[in-house]
Amino acid sequence: MEFSNGSLLAGTHPRATETPTQVLLQRDGHRVLRKSFEPGQGMAPHHAPHDVFVVVLSGEMVITVGGQPQTYVAGDYVIFPAGAEHGLRCQQAAHVLIYL
Repeated sequence: MEFSNGSLLAGTHPRATETPTQVLLQRDGHRVLRKSFEPGQGMAPHHAPHDVFVVVLSGEMVITVGGQPQTYVAGDYVIFPAGAEHGLRCQQAAHVLIYL
């Protein structure tokens, strides 16, 4: 079994990465991603064939699920049910952890 570690914190932590998308784990058809967004950036509405779990690590964003927008900040999470249309727009620079 392969061992891996790192930091998911925003800021000047020495292990923090500023790449827009970092694949932390990919196994058995699932992925864990860390994504970075600048203010005003986002993801257009789309669907996933399975549930998606998102944790906001830093920043603020509006996440829309099934046409219902809601503001999320660091520490908040949301679970999109399989097939639900979802998208997001960042109010300020943000980092998210996504399990899909």
